[in-house]
Amino acid sequence: MSLRSHFPIFTYYPDLVYLDNASTAQKPSVVIEGMKHHMEQEYANIHRGAYNLSEASEVLYHGSKEAVIWLINARETSEISYSYNATSAINILVTSLIASLDLKKWDKVLLSRAEHHANTVPWLIAKNTTGIEVEFVDLDVDFQLDFADLEAKLTSNVRVVSLTAASNVTGAVFDLIRVRDVIRSKNPDSLFIVDGSQWVPHFQVDVQTLDIDYMVFTGHKLMSDTGIGIMYGKKSLLKKLTPSIGGGGAINWVREDSFAPAGLPSRFEPGTPHIIGAGSLLRAIEFMESIGGYKEIERIEKDLASYTLKKWQEFKKQFPEVRLIGSEKEEGRIGVFSFVTEKIHISDLADAFADREICVRAGHHCAEPLMQSQWISGSIRMSLFLYNTHEDIDRFFEVFKEILSSVR
Repeated sequence: MSLRSHFPIFTYYPDLVYLDNASTAQKPSVVIEGMKHHMEQEYANIHRGAYNLSEASEVLYHGSKEAVIWLINARETSEISYSYNATSAINILVTSLIASLDLKKWDKVLLSRAEHHANTVPWLIAKNTTGIEVEFVDLDVDFQLDFADLEAKLTSNVRVVSLTAASNVTGAVFDLIRVRDVIRSKNPDSLFIVDGSQWVPHFQVDVQTLDIDYMVFTGHKLMSDTGIGIMYGKKSLLKKLTPSIGGGGAINWVREDSFAPAGLPSRFEPGTPHIIGAGSLLRAIEFMESIGGYKEIERIEKDLASYTLKKWQEFKKQFPEVRLIGSEKEEGRIGVFSFVTEKIHISDLADAFADREICVRAGHHCAEPLMQSQWISGSIRMSLFLYNTHEDIDRFFEVFKEILSSVR
């Protein structure tokens, strides 16, 4: 049975084929109603209010962090801090590493060529301002991490290895267990950082087993409201990390010439947080649990990815000029599929899909280094989530054929 009935958007637009899930996910009723309930009956600021509304908001806010602990198998809420998205979280982390002198001139950071700009630009800014070095690890023919290249580049001056867990272009899921083993055996002092934005919505995450030092991800791809980003860090590391941002709520005391940062995790959360967004994240995680958790999500999405690859095999026989940027294997991927064709500009292609109520994404997907390595400027991307169906996939390829046939 399809999960679409839990998502009001499909009631309002019954013919909608939503295939832009790598960008953001639609929201189930429990998230929408939970936000409405909080704003109507429980809303107030948190941390210092002694009245009932403030206490209710506090319970909601910290309840969401308890849920995140369950989601990624962190140890305690002190390891979880919120920002307004994953990009913000990475920027806070990078600038805090610099402020702590954990990163300085000539230190090297390793990224992969599959990284989203969120995990590229902050490091390049640091390169320009502090003189660190940034180097990119190559991908193999299946768009997986090239481990021979990783080991060759993991020299003694590498201080950080920061990698996406899953590509928002190719759908490739990196073998982070193997990455962990390479880092810990060859350069154990390197920080292991993960961008989990395309991973956490689809697969079980265990930051302890993977021995991840820091991880960021975003809530809106996980069915929460926008404006809620998550930074996980090992408590032992966070305690030594100097915050690069500050203000009310993030301090213990302030004098005219000095201040003392608050404890964890408040020191990384200055100002009023997105309380409603935190509550929406809690409801989204509860919804995931209610439908069977990651076991059910992985079952649904594995079937959808397999079905898409089957339809792609049929499609490319008729349209051999279309190229898939990603592996054609079912293993080691999420349901993200990017296509390139010279028959029609990708923006016109996306418009043609939109005219038929099919939501896809056209462009470089904030992954220009990857696009440049493939000698292309962009692609058309369809991406799947737990509420998609075989019928959605059928419709995508039927319309794709229709559009390409019309321009032949």
